[in-house]
Amino acid sequence: MSHQISVYERIVTEICQGRDVKYQDYAEEWRRRGHYKEEFATFVKYVRYANNLVNEKDFTLKSAIEKAKQAGKTITKEPIPEFLLLPSEKKTILKAEDQGRIKAGEVIKFKGYSRAIIGCDYIKLPEDTDAFVVFSGHPGAASPAVYAWFKHFRRTGKAVKLIFLGLKDNQGNSDFTDSSLVYNVGSEQEMYRRYFKAMGVSHEIVDECISEAYDISTEDNITRLADIKNKIWGDKEVKLVMFGYPVYQTRIATEFAWSFAGMEKDGKCKGVNFIMPSYKPSQSEYERYFSYDNLNGIASDIIIGNCTAHPYRVKGEPRFDIGWGKYPEAYKKILPLSLVYSYPNVAHELAGTDIKVATVLKILRAIQHKTYGYEQPKKTDKQISYNVLEMRRRLIDERLTSKELIREGYNLSKNEYLERLQACQRW
Repeated sequence: MSHQISVYERIVTEICQGRDVKYQDYAEEWRRRGHYKEEFATFVKYVRYANNLVNEKDFTLKSAIEKAKQAGKTITKEPIPEFLLLPSEKKTILKAEDQGRIKAGEVIKFKGYSRAIIGCDYIKLPEDTDAFVVFSGHPGAASPAVYAWFKHFRRTGKAVKLIFLGLKDNQGNSDFTDSSLVYNVGSEQEMYRRYFKAMGVSHEIVDECISEAYDISTEDNITRLADIKNKIWGDKEVKLVMFGYPVYQTRIATEFAWSFAGMEKDGKCKGVNFIMPSYKPSQSEYERYFSYDNLNGIASDIIIGNCTAHPYRVKGEPRFDIGWGKYPEAYKKILPLSLVYSYPNVAHELAGTDIKVATVLKILRAIQHKTYGYEQPKKTDKQISYNVLEMRRRLIDERLTSKELIREGYNLSKNEYLERLQACQRW
């Protein structure tokens, strides 16, 4: 392995190879990352525990992760130390996040795919847009979609259809079972639906494209979107604007285009044109209040471990080649620490990480995820609630809607709601 690896990967590698580890050999970087000396012994205990799980005769990754997440303080009384990232590594993550976005004016074409994928400013979308597709699991994905929806209506007088996708993530991290919550309940789809409902959008608009949520993977998202398109539009040409977390856009472009090209060729789903809405998340770590945007938390898993990893894995995979070339050296140090939404083989393929080491690191990351509540439902629900209040204020301040319509609109018919919304926007 030619690139530099983190202190965490070094420790795991030594333990996986049966060697003893001594604090003084790792102290400099351990302290530089913000850890105390006392945490070292705790981390080593968790590594040994995860390594023992991997060495079990009947080992499976899924069962080992579930066992590890439930083990908690039976391993040791102290919580597992987090992977703390250096300022330079956080800058790398933000750079990768920007790399994954598709920018306004960008036109992407793939060999073997006749349709161009267009990047547009999210508040200057094509007038003939047919639907917003809100998905990806990020709890903040609905806010730019909401704002763009109201801006589009003001500009065109057209109420764009809304398609919500998502049940839960396929790693088993999301939990929508607490019915006492306001937004983060039921499914990803229901979370997005409730966000639009909270903005007072008529139930006839919010619920027009609702169907049973079953999708827990990119493949499922694609299948379900094709089913909805066929049901509502048949073979008619449509423009779908894909609202998710922005870094996901390049992966969407490569994988969705691949699948829809195949379906078009087979006559299963025709006429889908993808528009990618261009908007940029805050580059200030202190403004990223969603746990999904936390650079020490889920953000690195989403950005490095998932969204900017898979477009590099083009050989023999169901995706088009975006042409990114060689995997960046700066990503290789972070990737093995960011596998909560990915798999050990991804770190092995792209960063050259030993597969057993990557497996132990993924288990450790899952324990951190559980311990620090990266996706704790009540915490996420509070974050969404705060975001909803912010968006309501913004819509009212810009006269895109009114307090009355936010309060009453959901219960109105589509026609009455749109008449009142148009009158409100003219005022």
